[in-house]
Amino acid sequence: MKVSVVKCNSYNEKEVYKAVKKSIDLIGGIKIKKGSKVLLKPNVLSARKPEAGITTHPSVAAAVCRILKPMNVKVMVGDSSGMGKYGYTSNALEISGMKKVAERFNAELISFEGLSKKVEIKGAKVLKKVNIAKPVLNADYIINLPKLKTHTLMKYTGAVKNMFGSIPGAGKSKCHTIAPKEEHFGHLLLDLYSIVKPQLNIIDGVVGIEGNGPGAAGIKKKTNIIAASKDAVALDLVAAKIIGYNPMEIKTNKLAIERGIFKGKVEVVGKKNVEVKYKQPADIRYVPAFVGKFVFSQAMLRPFVIKDKCRACGICIKACPAKTIKLVKGKAHIFDKKCLKCYCCHELCPYNAIELKRPPLRILIDFARVILQKLQ
Repeated sequence: MKVSVVKCNSYNEKEVYKAVKKSIDLIGGIKIKKGSKVLLKPNVLSARKPEAGITTHPSVAAAVCRILKPMNVKVMVGDSSGMGKYGYTSNALEISGMKKVAERFNAELISFEGLSKKVEIKGAKVLKKVNIAKPVLNADYIINLPKLKTHTLMKYTGAVKNMFGSIPGAGKSKCHTIAPKEEHFGHLLLDLYSIVKPQLNIIDGVVGIEGNGPGAAGIKKKTNIIAASKDAVALDLVAAKIIGYNPMEIKTNKLAIERGIFKGKVEVVGKKNVEVKYKQPADIRYVPAFVGKFVFSQAMLRPFVIKDKCRACGICIKACPAKTIKLVKGKAHIFDKKCLKCYCCHELCPYNAIELKRPPLRILIDFARVILQKLQ
């Protein structure tokens, strides 16, 4: 399976268009039947401006719209943001610049909120039934436009993870309650991917997010690439390597190969051996395999509210799948006993007011790990 990697040094529209077009041409181009319904699925995690680096840059969506224009297809631009509240996605689509792109190219702008159909997933490991956005199910052709970012739960978020936005509103929170751990959530994402596979995937890696991504707690990282593939897993295997991961460290990559969802070989075309090492997120999941479940739960990083930064906006309260965050004396407070450690609050807080702290047992385990590494 071909994966193209093309240099793109800025978000100048002409430069982005050339890079996107070249990335598509290198993997064999695209042919879409006249009159087809084509859905562009960007990453619109939250209501952030393009320069924040958190959402897919509108110049990438504009480049795709420009390429599609002579094909005489019906173009839709849609997503469901990380928040389940009605109206939030519409706001996010506007602030991220996607609304302007849709208006400019006469595309239909769609918030997936309230537009869902229950679907049964045959052969699923975790996600047996799920409400999926009707525009995703009804599209003849899906062009997935993820953003290159690290992720506190999954280590990396790219093409496969971006399709999680196919689940409207609060349905995403429910997914975190049934699969709060990294491996289970990886299976869940692949269950979903098995029925919403995009025909084309183009990742915005001009500016990515490193560190404690994918939201405001992450740090912008100039990476200067556009990469594309007709297979989301193939693209993720290459993109993860570019930012310094062993691709098999990423659960969706590893599990996709183990489950036979991805069987082919990856062929990189265009720029080869590109590497821009990203600062990885806090080592959230590392606990030795021999410890029990109780010890594991006690050693996981815990989200805490930085009171001075909290503005009582309520986003973390609405985002929490366990409903364990309340306003106490005008500030958000996380009641730890019910916390799933899914880190949705940390991911979506626009003010970077939630930090991840190591409990005492975790400090001890990390200290022991360092000592053992030195002795080896």
